[in-house]
Amino acid sequence: MPNEMKLGSADWNLWPIGIDYETTFPLFSKLGIHFVEIGIYKPTEELATERQQEIINLQTINNIEISAALFSLTSEHWPNGAFSNTKSSFLAECEFFLSALQKMGIKFANIWTGADLPDSNLEETLLTLSKLDELASKFEGTVSIEYKADTIFADGESLAEILSNFKNLKVLIDTGHAFALEENVVDLIKKLNDSNLLGAMHFGDAVAGDSDADLPCGRVHDFSPILQALKEIHYSASANFDLYGAAVDENGPGPESILIESSNYLNSLIENSL
Repeated sequence: MPNEMKLGSADWNLWPIGIDYETTFPLFSKLGIHFVEIGIYKPTEELATERQQEIINLQTINNIEISAALFSLTSEHWPNGAFSNTKSSFLAECEFFLSALQKMGIKFANIWTGADLPDSNLEETLLTLSKLDELASKFEGTVSIEYKADTIFADGESLAEILSNFKNLKVLIDTGHAFALEENVVDLIKKLNDSNLLGAMHFGDAVAGDSDADLPCGRVHDFSPILQALKEIHYSASANFDLYGAAVDENGPGPESILIESSNYLNSLIENSL
């Protein structure tokens, strides 16, 4: 596995313990996880100018690197849609989001929507993507869109087909979402790489049909072929565990346990492949 791959964790995996960086960053450091993706709902508030330096300082103090940020579009915050609603403030928030990440030195900007459903307005979505593409052209990093069942970006191949019409937008593969859709993750990685559309990765496991499971890696599927495929394409981008479904499961072993399980599993595969 290429040493450049930034294997780490999304901060929301620890939100059941605490949502603030003062809680999560030290715990990630204690667990030996040094790359972290932060989850953002409203960039203009959570990444406000006065907050940016505070977050950078916490990153330095705890010896971690914020490798990515996910702008998460939930229906709670965007009841009338985001991508599919050009009258919303989505693009303004995106512009601020990318500007803040640039100032903070964060190179991977990810976006996921649960606010835009399969029957959302496609014409407005394409207009929004065109304007987002323009914003992404000015960002010194990678802008990726995450797909998930039951959203307007429902699977990897259809999202790739849409994004092939733009120059600066890429696909984020969440292996848990892909397994739930019964996609061939290895083939998808190779196809996206060949078309220069692979932007970032989330790691999680799932059974068919359960996109919200976010199980620890290796519970259901063998990740060896996925890691081999990433090795073959010299993947050197952001790759973070997204285990939120398992983390918030009251009947599960708890956030720290499922994070350690996933980290130990993938790192053992990586070490054995060297």
